Amino acid sequence: MQVKNIAATLGLLCLSVPSVALPQTNVRDSSPETLFNDMQKSYETNINKILSSNASDAACNKHSVRVRRSWDVLSRTERLDYIRAVQCLHKLPSKVDKTLAPSARVRADDFTYQHMNQTNFAHASGIFLPWHRQFMWVYEKSLREECGYKGYVPYWDWMKYSDDQSKASIFEDGPAGFGGNGIAIPHPDTNQSLPDVPGPFYITRKAGTGGGCVTTGAFANLSVNLGPVVPGNNSADDPYGVKNPPHCLSRDFNQEYSNTGLTYTAANTLLQSADYSAFFGNYDHLVHGFAHQYLGGDGYDFYSSPSDPIFFLLHSQIDRLWSIWQGLDQDARKSQVGGTETFANRPPSANTTLDTILRLTEILGGDVNFGHTISTIENDYCYIYA
Repeated sequence: MQVKNIAATLGLLCLSVPSVALPQTNVRDSSPETLFNDMQKSYETNINKILSSNASDAACNKHSVRVRRSWDVLSRTERLDYIRAVQCLHKLPSKVDKTLAPSARVRADDFTYQHMNQTNFAHASGIFLPWHRQFMWVYEKSLREECGYKGYVPYWDWMKYSDDQSKASIFEDGPAGFGGNGIAIPHPDTNQSLPDVPGPFYITRKAGTGGGCVTTGAFANLSVNLGPVVPGNNSADDPYGVKNPPHCLSRDFNQEYSNTGLTYTAANTLLQSADYSAFFGNYDHLVHGFAHQYLGGDGYDFYSSPSDPIFFLLHSQIDRLWSIWQGLDQDARKSQVGGTETFANRPPSANTTLDTILRLTEILGGDVNFGHTISTIENDYCYIYA
């Protein structure tokens, strides 16, 4: 089966989107941005009520909660400190078993390898959202515990820049930004099957305006040690590119994907999903796939996409949208599950439950179950989005 792009591919899982009670606002007269901001405020109000009701000695309360914020609102000093910590993970030695990932060199590669290893389970499946929530939490802990970072993983607020994503503050060219597009290199559209996904199952991406190495910003000419996978053109004995020589970080911006999926309208439609099955069925169809498609290059390869440091801001935004959706009806939605445990249910797999195991290697904290991740203010978690 051939499909037009990753968003369309994963949209095959999409369910209809029933309406859900919205904040008290005149929807017909509200702009998409206003409607989104109203839902963000409702989420904050609801979560803060819960935090305020928690005892002062509770594991998570209004005094201890961490706040993940947009990259846009961080001060220059805060941006530089976050980048310093990320660069630290790109200098510390890898802990992964080299028989599994011979090309892994630095601690950041451990996250890329884990993501590659679990892509066919933790994507286009019911465990995508909880698996990535735990993955992000472990990454944040590593920044703080291994690299002395004092803050929290920010998010890429792409709705603000949907008309021209290249103007987003995260893409600034100086030492306090992640750099912009890759060098312009003529290249064709891509069309490639996914390794180990029964099908065959293809994804296609239209060529963007870059394609070459990123030469600006704090991660200019960053060495990427694992992958690429899709498109990878790897040998039969190394389909995931874990033995490849290093290559430079690449990007290939394509504004068309931003115009389509990185908008307030898309986010609002997602947030109006009636239940978890609808929400997880819509996240790729409406937003997630388009973010990777916009980036192109290493950020498009959703196996090895953590190679681009922007990945973690991208997925902080995805987790933010899930958190807002949950917070609009926290009591009902923190126990909802849906979907199966494999990519597009290929091969057929069990339905997810709160006991479904989310696989992570011991060097990234080990396995947890779905239920462990169901709320950002319970269990090990204690964070909100502002």
